[in-house]
Amino acid sequence: MKKYTITSKDSINEITAERDLSINRYVVIREKNSQTEWKNGIGNGTPTYEILEWIDDCTYRLTYDSSKGEMDEMTKWVNENNGIIISKTKIEGKCLYYNATMTSNDGQKISQDGIICVE
Repeated sequence: MKKYTITSKDSINEITAERDLSINRYVVIREKNSQTEWKNGIGNGTPTYEILEWIDDCTYRLTYDSSKGEMDEMTKWVNENNGIIISKTKIEGKCLYYNATMTSNDGQKISQDGIICVE
């Protein structure tokens, strides 16, 4: 399950989205300022192409690359709202912990804590 915190003016809400059980893992390939994500391994389905704009050594803005394929409503919405700020919070062993935050054009702040591990 994915847990999101949404802060809007005078309220804070937590939303838990159900996990897509058809996805067992993500494969992420990063090259400098771009990233490609595959659901369930390289060659399965259509990859997602992302642009990384580095803010500092531990923080970057993620947007989706519309020049490499068609975007769905969610990826269009992320780009229209200035992307997602990803901040690395700690590294333990082979795992990186991060916070992802997005502030929508109408002032809502959406955040999620997550973890990425290398196999």
